[in-house]
Amino acid sequence: MRFPIWLFLLFPVIEMLVLIEVGSAIGGLNAVALIILGAILGMAVLRRQGLSTMLKARERMAHGEMPGTEMVEGFMIAIGGLFMMFPGFVSDFFGMALLIPPVRKYLIKKMIASGRWQVHQSSTTFEGQYYREDIDPSRGLHNTFDGDFKREDEKK
Repeated sequence: MRFPIWLFLLFPVIEMLVLIEVGSAIGGLNAVALIILGAILGMAVLRRQGLSTMLKARERMAHGEMPGTEMVEGFMIAIGGLFMMFPGFVSDFFGMALLIPPVRKYLIKKMIASGRWQVHQSSTTFEGQYYREDIDPSRGLHNTFDGDFKREDEKK
């Protein structure tokens, strides 16, 4: 499914119409103040949520797991922050929705359930372990191999 180009044309028009309506209802300066306040609030939430997601990703990597969900969450947080920087109430609404953790988790679950997005775990962990399914543990053979590696391009 391709992204319709007419949305790029329709979105700014909707933003202007909502901004004009809100400005006429509460006053122009109040509307501008709300836009600025929304951007500041969005940046604060973006900073806090982004740091929290980064720490969760580091923790998963320390345990040898791929932080696939955290990477998708980080991407959605970045998109939410970008929406918050756009001037307008509609983009602020979408940006704040992406910065709310339960909404973000629900959207990720729906994206994965649709079948268009997939999150894969690697069989090789960051600790250099390799798992094999074809080794029989009842014969005393282990199915985990530990190894060390050295990068050849590093200077000594």
